[in-house]
Amino acid sequence: MDKDSVITLQKTLTTSFFGGFISLLDTNTFVVSTTTHQRPVRTIDVYGNEGEIQHKLLPDKTYSTTWKSTCVYIQSTKTLVFADQDQHTVYMCNITSGDGHVIKNDKIRLPRGICAGPAGIVFVCSEGTRSVVQLSPQGDVLASHRVDDGHPLAVSVAEDGTRLVLSLYSMVQIKLYSIL
Repeated sequence: MDKDSVITLQKTLTTSFFGGFISLLDTNTFVVSTTTHQRPVRTIDVYGNEGEIQHKLLPDKTYSTTWKSTCVYIQSTKTLVFADQDQHTVYMCNITSGDGHVIKNDKIRLPRGICAGPAGIVFVCSEGTRSVVQLSPQGDVLASHRVDDGHPLAVSVAEDGTRLVLSLYSMVQIKLYSIL
């Protein structure tokens, strides 16, 4: 979008759940983390049709607030990455093959924001360790980068993998980092 772009409301979709984090599943369908619903992840298409994403690894519980669970869907690998803040756990679930990984690691405490980077690398904001953790597509911890001036909440990575953007809790700032 450039500065002259205009966004126009096309449609309002009413859901049976409170939605949190949202990702594109395909051209017409979104994956949404839920709160106050028995399924932690739901789908909704542009026509308002709701659906399920079921995977053997996904927790079977209801989350009380948006930040307790977060998710991102990686289209290139058909992988849903889901973080459970209460369990300090990240789930990587291939929704086509049924394969997946449960990641529990001391570097991941109170996982918040998640994003997908180049080559299937996943970045997780670990609020409890004040760091951003890099995960391989197989769920291995590749690196942990401490953020000394705040608790990371949301993360985004440039397509070429050279920059990382963080939103930090209790700060009115967005931090831009170079990845070397």
